[in-house]
Amino acid sequence: MTYKRAVALGFVLVLAAFAVAAWFYPQLPDTVPTHWNAAGQPDDYTSKPWGPFILPLAMLGAWIALSVLPPIAPRGYRLDRFIGTYGILMLAMLAALLVLTIVMLLAADGKQFNSTRVAFIVIGALFVVLGNYLGKLRKNFFIGIRTPWTLASDEVWARTHRLGGWLFVLAGLAVVAIGTLDLGVWPFMAAVGSAALVPAIYSYLAYRQVEREQVGKS
Repeated sequence: MTYKRAVALGFVLVLAAFAVAAWFYPQLPDTVPTHWNAAGQPDDYTSKPWGPFILPLAMLGAWIALSVLPPIAPRGYRLDRFIGTYGILMLAMLAALLVLTIVMLLAADGKQFNSTRVAFIVIGALFVVLGNYLGKLRKNFFIGIRTPWTLASDEVWARTHRLGGWLFVLAGLAVVAIGTLDLGVWPFMAAVGSAALVPAIYSYLAYRQVEREQVGKS
């Protein structure tokens, strides 16, 4: 997929989010739930007109940011080498936000369903998609597992993202199962936290190993 096509399709997703929010708007209460606690109960509300459009506005901000990053990337860290993968990941994130927008608006409209379970399933699916493409990313400042050690070494970046890809897929499948079985927020946090923390620790260990290998060759 070309970068320009991904940007255009991303904008269509943003417009869809605003259209859905506008369609729901007349029938929504004056205050809309915009945050849920660990038990899946709303614990924070935002009044109209902003409440229904919080996630669409977040999508718009994400689309703008993701669209301008490739042209401004510094030399040596260009996104051109994996721009097709970048476009796919941008669309995956925007699509997930669109689904979460619909979930939030349905909950605000009084539809009876467990919105937290649905959100977990959506997030888990997003992790699976991200995991499948992490290994195709090349060293850059904007997207991927960016630690001091991955940014310092192409080899460490590659090793860390291979491991991270597997962990993201496994964490995503676990989160989908957690949402499906309604196991609660703590298993969700454990799965997501592990997928984030383990690669960061591994990147340091891999860097030390690469350093030792280089010393041994010299």
